[in-house]
Amino acid sequence: MGVVLLRMTLTPALVLLVSLVQRRWGNALGGRLIGLPLTTGPFLVLVTLGEGTTATAVAAHGVVAGQISVVAFCASYAHLARRTRWWRALPGAWAIAFACVVALQGVPGTWAVAAIVVAAVVVALRTWPTSPGAVAPERVPARWETPVRAVVTGVLVATLTGLARVLGPHLAGLLATAPVIVSVLGPATHRASGPAAASALLRGTTVSIAGSTMFSAVVAATVVPLGAVASFALALVALVATDVVLAWQRSRSAAPAPLEPTYSAGASA
Repeated sequence: MGVVLLRMTLTPALVLLVSLVQRRWGNALGGRLIGLPLTTGPFLVLVTLGEGTTATAVAAHGVVAGQISVVAFCASYAHLARRTRWWRALPGAWAIAFACVVALQGVPGTWAVAAIVVAAVVVALRTWPTSPGAVAPERVPARWETPVRAVVTGVLVATLTGLARVLGPHLAGLLATAPVIVSVLGPATHRASGPAAASALLRGTTVSIAGSTMFSAVVAATVVPLGAVASFALALVALVATDVVLAWQRSRSAAPAPLEPTYSAGASA
């Protein structure tokens, strides 16, 4: 019950936070927040408290494997958004994300899976669309839009979490990383502000996924031998270190980022 309540409260709260950040500081930073382990981290902590470190290691492996779905969804939606409307891009991105998750299930070992996910992040960023489409006119969202997004996200999360509780900690971890938030905010941003804004949001999410993947991989590998406190502390170090290394790599490659429309503070999804 604790995991269900946590995800039903934290995830909608993150949707509200990201929407606020989008309005004030842009879609790219909002995406960066989505990619951080702000829901999967507390999820793993609750698994530790409720079921012990062995179950946490299994759940963390599931989280690592599930991250490929976020990378696949973000990259495929960004490419599809250049060519079609949001309601067509969404099922296509979900189908690609699901196929990638299924393909990764045959890979043994947490570190091998983590390496594939990080490599997918690098490839996705290097091949990110640089001309995501025409800039939409400035639009101020209605007051009801953000709360509705939060409610829809909460319902989706509750459904996935309920299924996971029946099917065990590995699937719980796998579903904990399902691209629910980006499935709500990506199309909403696309509809409200155009494909360029949605691309910037999803690219920001993808940038954060590598560090989040290493966070969960370290937990999976160390929570049993080292204990929860040392494991989660080491995982935070791994998250920051991965983010710094990838930022350095991106700066060296000087890959052009997709243009994001420059709206005033009131324009977002």
